Amino acid sequence: MILTADLGTRSLKAGLITFDGNLRAHVRVEYAHPPGLGNDRFDPHQWEDAFTEALRQLPSADIEAIALSGNGPTLLPCDDEGTALADADLWCNSQSIHKEGTKSYYLPKAAWLRNDNPGTWRHTRKLLSCPEWLQYRLSGRMTMTLPHEGFRPYLWDERQLQAYDLDSTLFPPTVEMGSIAGYVRPEAASRLGLTEGLPIVACGSDFMMALLGSGAVRPAAVCDRAGTSEGINYCCEKSAGDPRLRDLPHAIEPYWNSAVILSSTGLVFDWYRRLTGQGNLTYGETLAEIDDIPPGQSAPRFFPGAKGDTLWEFDGGSFHHLEPGHGSSEMGRAVMEAIGYAIKRGIEILDEADLPVSEMRVTGGQARGEVWNQMKADITGCRLLIPHIVDAELTGAACCASVALGRHENLLEAVRGFVRIQRVFEPDAHKAVLYNDAYCRYRESAALER
Repeated sequence: MILTADLGTRSLKAGLITFDGNLRAHVRVEYAHPPGLGNDRFDPHQWEDAFTEALRQLPSADIEAIALSGNGPTLLPCDDEGTALADADLWCNSQSIHKEGTKSYYLPKAAWLRNDNPGTWRHTRKLLSCPEWLQYRLSGRMTMTLPHEGFRPYLWDERQLQAYDLDSTLFPPTVEMGSIAGYVRPEAASRLGLTEGLPIVACGSDFMMALLGSGAVRPAAVCDRAGTSEGINYCCEKSAGDPRLRDLPHAIEPYWNSAVILSSTGLVFDWYRRLTGQGNLTYGETLAEIDDIPPGQSAPRFFPGAKGDTLWEFDGGSFHHLEPGHGSSEMGRAVMEAIGYAIKRGIEILDEADLPVSEMRVTGGQARGEVWNQMKADITGCRLLIPHIVDAELTGAACCASVALGRHENLLEAVRGFVRIQRVFEPDAHKAVLYNDAYCRYRESAALER
C-alpha cells in the first residue's frame, strides 16, 4: 500500500492506493487558514497539521512508501535546522523580481523575498519548496525534486544563480522524481504513528503528478487539471512557442507540456457559494439548483475581470444585467458559464497554436460534479474522460512510488498500471450549438462592457 498526499492551495488530500491502482481510502483536510483571494502568504505548519489530521482519519494499513506532491513554485525561508522563519511565499503570489534571459520559476521569488524582508533574509540559510519542507520534517533530509535534467533550468542552475546574485548553498540538492528522497526518522515515526525507516518518494509538483495520474502522457493527450486554479495541459512533441501558453518540459521525456492557465476557477466558485450563503449546502446541491436554470441565458452575466485574450483573471469581477427576479441559482449559472467560456477560449488558443483538442481528461474536485462535467462538455464541445481516482495527483504520486520501489520499470509503465477511465461525458449536440451562440454573445459583451 502507498500513502499518498497532495498539499494543495486550500486543502490537503491523502489516500491509500494499492499497487494495482485501487484507492482504498481517501480524505480531504481543509487548512485552518487557507489563502484568500488576495493571494496571501501561508503558515507552512498548516501542511504538517493537515497531514497529521489525514493520518488520524485514514485507516491503519501496511504502508510500503510515502509519496508527497504539492503546490509550486512555492518557497519557504528556513534556518539551518529547517525551521520556518516566515510564511511560505505561495505560487499564487505574483510578487517577484525577474531577470531577463532566465527561466527559473523559483529564483524570482527568492530575489523578491530578499528585497521584501531583509531582516528575515539575514537569517535564511535554506529555501525549501512545498512539499519538500514536509518531506524534511519527516526525514530530516533537505532536497528538491527534479523531474529530469531537461527541467533543471526551470528550477535553478549556476548561470541563473549568478544572474540573481544568489548563493547556491541556499538551495537543497536535487533528487530525481520517482526516486527515494529520504526515510522516516525516529522522531517523526513516534509522533505520527508511522514506521521508522519508511521510504519517502520524491514527487514534486502537483501539476506534474496530475499529468501522470490522468494518463496525459502521449502527444495530443490533454489534462484539464481543475481545482482552486485550472490548467488545460497539452502533451506535445515540442514547445508551442505561443506567448499565451506556458511551455514546460513534460514529466515524460522528450515531450513538452503546453498549458492555458486559468488562475482561479475553483476559487471563484467557492467565492460565489460564500457570497450567496450556501455554506450549508453540498456542492452537489448547489450544482443541482444551477442545473434547473436554462443554459445560455443573456442575463445575468458574470465577468471575472477580463484580462487580455484569456477572459479569466479574477480581478474586478462583476455581474451585469441583474434583475429583481434573479436569485442565487441564476447568478450561479452565470458564474459557471463564465468559467466554461474561459475554458472554451483556452481550447481555442491551443487550437490556434496547432494543438487541437477534442477530448480532455478532467481531474480534481470539480471532476466529481456530474452537472458541471456535462455542462463543461456541452460548452466546450469536447469529450470528457474522468479517471477512477479524480484526485490524479495522488495517482501520479503512487506511480512515482511504484517506480522507486522497483514495482514498475519506468513512469510510463506505472501509468499504464495505475490509470483507468471510469466515466465519459459526451457533449450534447443541441446544447453545444446553443452554448456556442451564447459564447459568441458573451465575448462580444466582454469587449463592450469591460
